[in-house]
Amino acid sequence: MTLLFCNVGWMEKYDGIGGDSIARGGSYNDHSVGHEVCNFTEVDGLVYGYVQSSGQIKLEKLGASKTDTQISGITVVWTAGPDSGGTVVVGWYKNATVYREYQYLDFSSAKHTENGIDRYRIVASAKDARLLSVEDRHLVIPRATKGGIGQNNVWYALADESQAIREATISLIDDENAMRLPDVDRIEGAEEGNPRLIAHLRRERDQKIIQRKKALTLKEKGSLECEACGFDFYEFYGSAGENFCEVHHLKPLSKADGIVKTTLDDLAIVCSNCHRVIHRSNPMLTIDELANIINVSEEA
Repeated sequence: MTLLFCNVGWMEKYDGIGGDSIARGGSYNDHSVGHEVCNFTEVDGLVYGYVQSSGQIKLEKLGASKTDTQISGITVVWTAGPDSGGTVVVGWYKNATVYREYQYLDFSSAKHTENGIDRYRIVASAKDARLLSVEDRHLVIPRATKGGIGQNNVWYALADESQAIREATISLIDDENAMRLPDVDRIEGAEEGNPRLIAHLRRERDQKIIQRKKALTLKEKGSLECEACGFDFYEFYGSAGENFCEVHHLKPLSKADGIVKTTLDDLAIVCSNCHRVIHRSNPMLTIDELANIINVSEEA
């Protein structure tokens, strides 16, 4: 999958100004409405995307020749900056056609006209376009770290240091089942900022990580006892609780600027109650801190 990352202003719907607004995304948005405000407006089955670039989009970095004016089959990943800070993936176009220079619209669209939009850089079928809801915009794309997007609005992510970002982005695009996240206390108000906290919670629902951690723990300890309180679902519920527990990610992502690699040592076996209490606390409790709270309560 060939990726092109395009950073734009932050919006909820990208379907024109009117019940929606645009924030950040570049200095040009401070004095005029960016052309990206209609990036997910459907016109005759197509969507027309715009990203503010300082020059040409370098199609040769996407596999085209230096003389090509366009290239098709590209996955365009749209990113933007939420109120909580950082940069996150807000959506994508699959199988998009990307143009080296911006193109002028050759159709009449009331919404584009109302918003003063007369050009685009990327076009795709509306059925291949996916705009994430605000609560699902959890994948943080680093800026300051080596291999990150930096201050670029158009980014090709070709460096070796960008490999983890590419893999995480492709995983997000391919795994539609990962979009939904069960309600968890304090997601809306947590200091970490919604995208990072949600990223943390989603990581704890990664079935591959969960199964590997459980298998290793069972091999080494013979049970899946909660590391905070000692509760064992199998011991309490019998066969109904066999091989059941929750897996907690020990490293908070509140200050992480992008992709953080996880090892099995970064994970802990916990019961559902302890897991929820850990995430209700701000800052997040460590396993040892929660265990101490439990011990003091039992001694009282």
